[in-house]
This record gives sequence, structure tokens and C-alpha cells, in this order.
Amino acid sequence: MKVFIHHIQKIALERPILFLVIIGLFSRILIAITYSNQVSIFNDSQSYVPLAEQLGAFSLDGYNGLRTPGYPFLLMLTGINFSIVVIIQMLLGILSSIFLYKTSLKLIYHIPLALFNGLSLSFFLHILFYERAILTESLTLFSLVVCLWYIVHINFFRQKQKGTITYVQSGVLGILIAIIFLIRPMFIVLTPLVIFCFLINYRHLRYTAIISRTLLLCIPAIMSYQGWSLLNFQNTGYKSVTAFSGINLAQSCVSFVDKASDTHADLRDLYVHKRDSVIAADGDVSMTVWRVYETLKAKENITVSELSQRFDPMTRELIKNNPSDYLQQVGVSWVGFWKESILWNHDKFNYKIPKNILTGTWLYIQMPILYMINVIFLIISLLLITAHIRKRIFHFDFYFFCMVLIVGSSLGQALVIYGNNGRFSIPFLPFIILIISHYLYKKRIFKKITPVNNKI
Repeated sequence: MKVFIHHIQKIALERPILFLVIIGLFSRILIAITYSNQVSIFNDSQSYVPLAEQLGAFSLDGYNGLRTPGYPFLLMLTGINFSIVVIIQMLLGILSSIFLYKTSLKLIYHIPLALFNGLSLSFFLHILFYERAILTESLTLFSLVVCLWYIVHINFFRQKQKGTITYVQSGVLGILIAIIFLIRPMFIVLTPLVIFCFLINYRHLRYTAIISRTLLLCIPAIMSYQGWSLLNFQNTGYKSVTAFSGINLAQSCVSFVDKASDTHADLRDLYVHKRDSVIAADGDVSMTVWRVYETLKAKENITVSELSQRFDPMTRELIKNNPSDYLQQVGVSWVGFWKESILWNHDKFNYKIPKNILTGTWLYIQMPILYMINVIFLIISLLLITAHIRKRIFHFDFYFFCMVLIVGSSLGQALVIYGNNGRFSIPFLPFIILIISHYLYKKRIFKKITPVNNKI
């Protein structure tokens, strides 16, 4: 047994990429076998198909504006074959672990530490089961990992005092940010954050260099945002990056919608009635808005974009007149962001024993670990912010950048949506783990782990 373990350790340290691939394949094949190679389909899954079909037909005329084109483009490339999509997502998961390993190694040249980070994406069950679902999480995670790897790769936060990122590097980074936005619109926050970091860290440059690179960083995302919003306006009459925008914000008003004025009496009363019926049935209150949609669709054949437009003036009024109620709901949504969730078709397992083992592993081992990880991350975030303020540090490093991105995104999503908030945290998990592990390593918590100087 000792010989076997020693052999495994030798492979891991001497050929870490191969080790990540082997473990990644093993864990995903094991999940596929225990899950009977099923593809998980949920309520959101089918909403990506119409756009995938229209992309395949090279026509966006009349599109309903529900989704941005990033994930539907992947579906289109596979011929909307969900089984192929799952295989691709599994491969992207393995690639994500490799890019995460390289990111960690670039920041701190320590192979065991980098392997620990890379292996995290082959360990947690919710990550592996999202790869088996027709949802955006896996593609979003991969895109974010690649983008942040590239930021580290080009030494964005470590340029010499008189150096800078090149025009090509600026353009590539801008395109990567735009791609993430087109997959998951919430990542529009990446653009202003990256530009802010650039302006702070590269303020020594000439104005022409600052302006040119700033434009290269922001134009792809701005064009993507404006272009898709205008396309939606042309097709639906609702200028927004997604037709869900108004409905999402209405979800955040569900707890105090009864305070809406009589100007919106019809919509208010319907919403209140549906909310109260959901509460009475012990249902998910956050999804009440879809009961409203179902009723109005049956009655008026209303579209999602039309309902968003109808909700907009009422929700703006509610938030303006009831800021404390709104902030209380934002707090609930923010806490929900840190509550890890798993999506699987639990009743479709064909074998009882692996089903019980996986369920027990998730509920009694991995969920407590993830909760502890999130608490530790928030404590470290508070320490980093306090240190920056106390020491008057006016520049960003990669860790502080990631911390601001994660905490800022947790607040951003809480401001605009209530419901399934835990799904928004999935792409950030690898960097939450990276920040914690590197912080503890630098504090010599892992002082018994000695650096390995092998070259990769």
C-alpha cells in the first residue's frame, strides 16, 4: 500500500497535468456510471434551445430575448445534442482544473498547492453534476477560469514600473471578458473592475497609452452589451440584455409587493394573491412571479418581455418608496448566494446504493465543507479590506481583485434577483478556494508542506 501511495505521489509531482487529467476523467466517468449517464434537464434548460436554433439558421429575427448567445452557441455547435453538450462540459471541467493549476503555480510556485487547487474541480459533487446539466454554470466557470488565468499569465498585476500590457494583450483580455458576459450577463461587472485596476496600477503611463488600452479592454464588452440590447429592443420592444430583467427585479419585491400603489392595482393584487397561495402551499416564494406569468399568459397571451415591461414601473416605485424592505430582501438574496446548491434529477438514479452514498456525501460532508469555506473566505476578505485601508494601499493585486469581484458580484446579484441565488456562486468557487489556500500558505499555516522545485 505504501508503495502504491508513493507511486501516486511521484506521478502527481512529476507529471501534475497528467495526474489532473487522470483524476478528472476518473471522477467524471464514476459520476456518469452512477448517474446512468443521464443528462439533467431543468426548467431553464429548454429556454436556450430557440436561440440555438436561430443561431444555426443564421437568423435572429423575432427572437424573444430570453437569453444571451453564449451558451446557445455551444448548443448550436453540437446540433442541440444534449449528450454531446455534456461530454464537452466534462472536458471543459478537466481543462478548467488544468488552467486553475497553472494559475496557482504562476502565483506561487508550489506544485502541491497548485494541485490542491486544480483537484478541487474534480472533488465537489455540485460542480460535477452541473457538468451533466443543460445550464450555463459549467461553461461560465470554464470561461472565467480561462480569463483570470490569462490575467495572471500576462502579469497584469505584476508589470514592471515602466512596463505595461501590450495592445494585443489588452484586446484579447477585452474579448475574453465580452465572451463571459455573453454567456452570463452578470459578468458585465468584470469590465469596469478590470479597467479600474488598470487605471490604478498603470497610472504612471502616458495618457495616450492609458486611453488606447482602456478602449481595447472595454469596447468588446460595451459593443456586446449595446448590440444585444438593441437587438432585443428591435425584436421585443424591451431594451435590455435579457427579457428576464424586469421579472428578476420583481422577484426581489415579492415580500413587500402589497405596498405598491393603486396605480398598479391589477398587477399588485394578482402578485399578492399568487404569493399568498404559494406561502399557504409551503412553496418557493421566490418563484411566485412565474405563477403571475402563467396566469397572464393564459389570459392575455403575454410574453416574458411584455411582463418585464409591465413590472418595471411598479418595481421602481416599490424600491424607491420602500428602501428598507428592499434592502432586507437584498440581504436575504446575498445570504442565499453563499448557500451552495446541487442540481440533479435525484429521483432518476437507477441504483439505490450509489444514490444514497452520493446524497450522504453531499449533505453531510461536502455541504458543511463548502459552508466553512465560504465563511473563511468572507473572514479573509474582511481582513484584506481592513489591511488595504489601514496601510493605505492604492493598488490591486490578483487576490484583492478576485475578492472584490466575488464579493461585488454577490452583492450585485442580490440587488437584482431573488431566487436560486446559490447558482450564481458556482463559477467563483475555484477562486474562493485559491484565495483561501494561498492566504493560509503565505501565513505559513501549511508550513509543513515544503515547496517542490520541479519544472513543469
